[in-house]
Amino acid sequence: MEHEIKKDGFYSVFEILDYGIVNASDRTLQNYAKKNKIRRIDRSYRFTGYQVIELRSFYEKRAKKRAKKTEITERKTPISDNSELEALRKENKLLKAELTKDVPHQEKLKEAIRLITLEAMEQGVTHKVFTEEEYTDIIGTIAEVDFQKEQVEYLRGRVEKQDVILNKLVQQASERNYIEAKEKGFDKK
Repeated sequence: MEHEIKKDGFYSVFEILDYGIVNASDRTLQNYAKKNKIRRIDRSYRFTGYQVIELRSFYEKRAKKRAKKTEITERKTPISDNSELEALRKENKLLKAELTKDVPHQEKLKEAIRLITLEAMEQGVTHKVFTEEEYTDIIGTIAEVDFQKEQVEYLRGRVEKQDVILNKLVQQASERNYIEAKEKGFDKK
């Protein structure tokens, strides 16, 4: 039984899951909500009916793509051509070299996933290393770490600016004290 979605209604993540509108975890829906700037009310995300309909179509399209990918993966045969195997080994070496470069960690993660996939193909194993959901969670976590690093850098910059201002104030105060002392004749004693 499909639950009727009211376009002008509001739905929490748990209501969406309870009604079976989408087949996803609560964490996945929360990440989706954060990424798509879904409004929060009382510390939980509230999707409008329109957003729930959009969310459902997104997950339906995603499920179709996954089913198609699985079908294609099942039809693949192990590599038998030596030239193809050599090309994979060459690409594997290039990827290993790329991973040692100073690349942002999101790119390193993508390259690592490609490297693992190539190694699996080389061995004739056909499987996915990460599900799309796991990959999205990993990238989301990395984005949060990046955001926190940016905040730390911003705060560090503010503290450094305040330190410079305080040093100037201390210098001005000591100069003023010196001038006042000189005016009162304390420098001659």
